Amino acid sequence: MIGVIGINHTTAPVEIRELFAFDEQEILRFAGLLRSLYPSLEIVVLSTCNRTEIYYKVPVDCVPKARNDLLNILLEQKNAGEDVVRHFYTRAGRDAVIHLFQVAAGTLSLVLGENQILGQVKQAYRISSENCLTGLVLNRLFHKAFEVGKKVRNETEINEGASSVGYAAVELCEKIFEDISAHSVLLIGAGETGELVLKGLMDRGCTDVKIINRTFERARDLAQVHKAVHLPWEQLEEQLIHSDIVVSSTAAPSVIISKSMMEDAMKLRKKKTIFLIDLAVPRDIDESLKDFENVFLYDIDDLDQVVVHNRDNRKKEVEKAEGLILSAAAQFDEWLKTLNLRPTIELLKSKFEEVNRIELEKLKNRLGAAEFKKIEEYGRFLQGKYFGMVIKNLKTHSHNGDRLEFINLVNELFELQEEGRQ
Repeated sequence: MIGVIGINHTTAPVEIRELFAFDEQEILRFAGLLRSLYPSLEIVVLSTCNRTEIYYKVPVDCVPKARNDLLNILLEQKNAGEDVVRHFYTRAGRDAVIHLFQVAAGTLSLVLGENQILGQVKQAYRISSENCLTGLVLNRLFHKAFEVGKKVRNETEINEGASSVGYAAVELCEKIFEDISAHSVLLIGAGETGELVLKGLMDRGCTDVKIINRTFERARDLAQVHKAVHLPWEQLEEQLIHSDIVVSSTAAPSVIISKSMMEDAMKLRKKKTIFLIDLAVPRDIDESLKDFENVFLYDIDDLDQVVVHNRDNRKKEVEKAEGLILSAAAQFDEWLKTLNLRPTIELLKSKFEEVNRIELEKLKNRLGAAEFKKIEEYGRFLQGKYFGMVIKNLKTHSHNGDRLEFINLVNELFELQEEGRQ
């Protein structure tokens, strides 16, 4: 059974979501604890600024207990109380499949149709796949999700225009300033979100843009591509004195702009207004700065006011996307049904091969080599022909809804169950 447990921007504010952010090492530790309880578990953990979701596959009879164990281990690892459980949602079976496809397609994103989420889903899958945390079912499921995400973006206009958190942040700047190109901007973080913010600023004619990143080389490379200025991390405090707008999107585990740091900067700014936009989860900027005079702090949840028009404009495209998603979910469901036939198919194949081998053995010493070879080839032909006919009917009945009855009939006719138990 496939399931998902998650939390996102629609069910919890950023101060709750940041508690459940995962880095790669935390994912591996979390998965290891679960694997110790459920050795056959398949698991993928998706952790972004707007959602943390845990996709898993366990045997059907383990589902209720596995779901509870997963949630309890999650709360324990993140030192969270049970009061946060109300912010989580769960999906199982087909609903979990549809949910993943919607996430990959961007129909559940803060910014509808955003392109970034598909890359984040791929990254989450890569971590699990490379560490042997996925198997046949989640491998197939996630590759289908990649296919759906690409198809939705190619066949609808859901991602037309500004379609990322980075671009939404730039739109927020435009709501604050009549002409953002006339203001100095400091970007903290040179990851994908930071680059999208930078592109948006450049598209609007901003020329006074500085980039600071813990990895200096990454800031340098990004600045060179977009003709911006890169600075070492040590200049962060100084740049808070000179910048009108600060946009931060690092992967730091804790605050990088503290209360004391901003107090010092504001004294030297002579209380000149500064706008801070924190796109990170966990947050980069101390939330108490919202109470500072002449400091305007926005976090990722504040982008909702910017993207509401985006959602209204793309309603028709969402409807088209949902049609593609449901079609893909039906295809995956059919594959799952076929997967359930595998034990019977494998037993049946072995049975046909055994019968063919036994009958050929009876003829081996009664025929010449040339004749025996012809009989052997014809035996393989008949074996393949009749095996194919049975499999075709097995799959047809599976699609018609009487799969179990037909499987039982095939098992009985060919005495497969008895052999399978031996």
